[in-house]
Amino acid sequence: MRAAVEILILSVAVFAAAFVTRRMFLWDVMPVSWDQEPPQNGTLEAAYFLLSVENLAGIVAALALGMIVVLLLRRRRRNRAQGA
Repeated sequence: MRAAVEILILSVAVFAAAFVTRRMFLWDVMPVSWDQEPPQNGTLEAAYFLLSVENLAGIVAALALGMIVVLLLRRRRRNRAQGA
């Protein structure tokens, strides 16, 4: 249970760091179509990388939260079975 909480906290922290970094420095980066010239300084790649990190951290946080809920439900059911 403690490991799941640690994973949840770490993934939320990574999500928050990537989100704040992308919003602070790359807020005006937009996707380009095939007939437009992409920016030359790598901002588009950096923005998509940070977005990918956000997505992965969000998925890990959701999985950890689901694991915590399942563990809490199992613990509650076990305590009810022992008390009855």
